[in-house]
Parts: sequence; structure tokens; C-alpha cells
Amino acid sequence: MIRHFLPLLLGLSTPVFVTPVLAQAKAPAALERLYEKVACEKAGQSFAGADLRQRLIGQAGLTMTGELLSAIESRSLGQLAATSTDPSLSGLLASTMAVLSTPTVAEARFTLTSQAQPDARARAIAFLNGNTDGISLACKAASPPPPPPPAVIVPRKEPTAKQRGLILADSKNDFIKPARERGFATLGFEEDKAADTRLLNASLALAIEPILFAKPSKTTELRWTPFVQYNRRAARSGREEVNDLTLGTSFIFRNPTQPGGAIGFGSLAFQTDDAAKAAVWVGDALIDFPRVRPCTRRDALGWAMRCNLSIVVDYADVQDPGDSQKLAELDAYLRGGMNLGLSAEQAFGFGVITISSSYNGRYDITSRKASGGIFSLGAGLRPAAGSNISLETRYTRGTTINTLVDVDKITLRLGYRL
Repeated sequence: MIRHFLPLLLGLSTPVFVTPVLAQAKAPAALERLYEKVACEKAGQSFAGADLRQRLIGQAGLTMTGELLSAIESRSLGQLAATSTDPSLSGLLASTMAVLSTPTVAEARFTLTSQAQPDARARAIAFLNGNTDGISLACKAASPPPPPPPAVIVPRKEPTAKQRGLILADSKNDFIKPARERGFATLGFEEDKAADTRLLNASLALAIEPILFAKPSKTTELRWTPFVQYNRRAARSGREEVNDLTLGTSFIFRNPTQPGGAIGFGSLAFQTDDAAKAAVWVGDALIDFPRVRPCTRRDALGWAMRCNLSIVVDYADVQDPGDSQKLAELDAYLRGGMNLGLSAEQAFGFGVITISSSYNGRYDITSRKASGGIFSLGAGLRPAAGSNISLETRYTRGTTINTLVDVDKITLRLGYRL
């Protein structure tokens, strides 16, 4: 029994090459043509009665139920189709009636040898029951190709306005770096050895995502963004404090199709303090060289290394020095220098450990009174690689770049970036 039943089940999964069958018992006249019921791949192709029955059942889209399986096994599928209200079974009976009917001469693409029953319905019921002896179908010509599927028209989706995000980092020089390489805006607790004090500090730069300003060529672009930068290190023992509030706009020149190429960065800013006592106009230009970083993307004992190298030129016009003692001795200055950095990170089960060091130096070309340089060394912990949260301890020593204040301090600070 299973041996006879298996070919039929395989037939139910056979791909259908004909138009869908009817959902009603009576087929329209347009579907009574044989070549719309049975597809012929080529002239001379023939179907025995059992093959023809299997193809008709397979293309009917029947839902396999226990009742249907029982009818097929007991050779009573014709009676089930004649009495069922299921549209797919009714359509199967109608299609079988149309196939077993003699086509007109104009529509004849087949030579059909049929049973002797004069009643088309009775003939179709017997055929579906499995009485296929004496029935064969021979193709005189290949069936015409099916009509192409209707074109699917996808409605045009209107572009949505992209919301421009914010950048929160340690300094404005971080704006040219990828998000996961930017420094952290920090709030920290420090011990100042030079001043013999313990105090709070803050360091941050805030901007919007750079806006396209111009395209000098097909491969280059110029972007700009306004920014606010704030650096505060309070002092409680009479020592000069760091109080630097900078408002300005920055420009980034790069080739966006060449991530490793040199990047130009410049800014024009007004530098004061949070009490608006000082007034200094500052302009600077920086060139970053990502490709000459000798250790970037290299590993040392599992530590992922990264280097930074930038060349900087800056100019300042000091209109009011505020509380800065060294700026009080200056009217203007022109400096040149560089920013150097080296960092490494490695993931552990509890998080990612980072170790970093940096040196930022400026040499006063005009009077040498505005020269300064600051070195720092630190270690931090992040929840994961690329995380925007960091807990870090850092040692900093030297003369600050903007306010020319001497510092020698150890800091424990919490950082966040966007």
C-alpha cells in the first residue's frame, strides 16, 4: 500500500507549471482548454493516465488532512471531491472534468484517449478514484509560455530627516577621531602635589556632528561644527587654578573615501573663564597623520596598540589675561608643536583594561614666554571595548597649553563620551 501511495505524495510536492485551479465546481469556458490544465514542455510529450492524475492532484493545492489521506488510500478521492465543500477539492473535480473533455479542433494541442462513460462528471470521479486505465495524453505542441508576472510597484519612500547627533569628548581635537577613539569628558577627584591640595576637576568638549560646508573636489570635503570646551581645576591653597572656557567653531578637511589619509583640522575661538574675566582670541591648525602611526592595529602580548601623531600651529591675541599670571605678560603669541599619544587595551573577563600616555607640546616662536608642554600617564577600566563609560586614574605634569598654568597632579576620574 505504501509503495503505491509514495508516488502520489511526491506528486503533491511537484512544482506546478500551470495556472491555478478553480475554486468553484464549474470551470469557466476560458479554462477548459487542455493546455491551461496540463503544461507540455515540448511536442511529443505524453502522459499516462496515472501521471496525468498525479499532476492534477499535485497542482490543486490541497491541504493534507486525515480525511484526504484516507480517501486517497481507499481510492475514493473522486467521491470526496464530489461531496466536499472544500473549494480546492471542488476545483480539482472541475479541472479533471475539463481535461477529460474533448477539446475543440481550434484548441486541440493534445491527442486524448478517454474512458467510455458518457457523463463527464462520472468520468472525472472515476478517474480521481484511480480508474486511469484507457486514458493517455499526447502533446502535439509545447504549451505557450505563461504570462509574465505583474510588475510590483513599490511606492517611493520619502527620505526622513536625519537628526544630527552630539559629540561629547575630552577636547576639541577629538572631533576628528572615530567615535571609539575619542577621549572621555571627565569629572574627577585629584591630589595636586605642587599645591598640596585635594580638589575636583572637570574637562569636556561639546559639539554637534560636523556639518558639510563645501566640497573642494570630488574626493575631498570640508565640514564645520560649533563647539564649547571647558577645563576647570580648582585650587584651594592660593595656587593658580585652571579655568578655561572656550567658545568657537572648528573645521575638518579630509578625504572621506580614504580613512587612513591625513586629516586637516582648524578652529577659531574665543577663550575666557566661567566668570568672563579673561578675553583671548585663538586660532589654530592641526594636521593628523593616521597612516604614519607605527603601532596602530598591532598587538603586543594580546594588547591592541594605537598611536597618535599631529602637527600643530596656533596663534593667540590676548586682550584680557584674567587671572592667568603668564598671559598677563603677553599681548600675542605664535607657536608650533605636536601632539603625541600611545595607548593599549586588552579585554579581560571583568572588562577592558586601558593604559595610555600622551605629550602635548607648544614652542613660542615669537617670545618664548608662551611655551608649554604637558605629559600624562594613566590606566582605566571600561565595561567593554568601545564602551562610552570609563573609570580612570591619571598622573599629569607640566604646563597647560591654553592657560599656561603649572600642574603636577594625580586624578581619579569618571569619563563619558558621545
